[in-house]
Amino acid sequence: MTPQVLESAPAVRPSERRREPRSAVIGTLWMIDNRTATVLRCRCVDAAPNGMRLRVPVGYGVHQGQCYELCSHLPGQSTPPGLGFMISRRARVMYTHVLADDPDYGLEVGVALDADRAAYVDETQDETTNVS
Repeated sequence: MTPQVLESAPAVRPSERRREPRSAVIGTLWMIDNRTATVLRCRCVDAAPNGMRLRVPVGYGVHQGQCYELCSHLPGQSTPPGLGFMISRRARVMYTHVLADDPDYGLEVGVALDADRAAYVDETQDETTNVS
């Protein structure tokens, strides 16, 4: 008897909600949960003015509704080459989707950026300013 090979069902991806134009962005960001002291490295796949699509490792419990601080680099580290300043933005997880094709960053995460609670550090990096 020959075993039967079944094709796996295609992954169901959350319906697209963003109506803004987006740009392909390949870069590393850090997701920081200040309540639990979780620091998670992630990759940005694309970005729009009010949201991003990220890839994160599976197993950190990232789920819809959580809030994170997205940072260009970790506090205390020098700025990434060519950037010259630190970028930080609060974000809320809108959806997660498991990706079977990426063993390192196997969870796709859609986040909405919080326009009212953006934060940044200026070029002098002496103080953090909240933008309202």
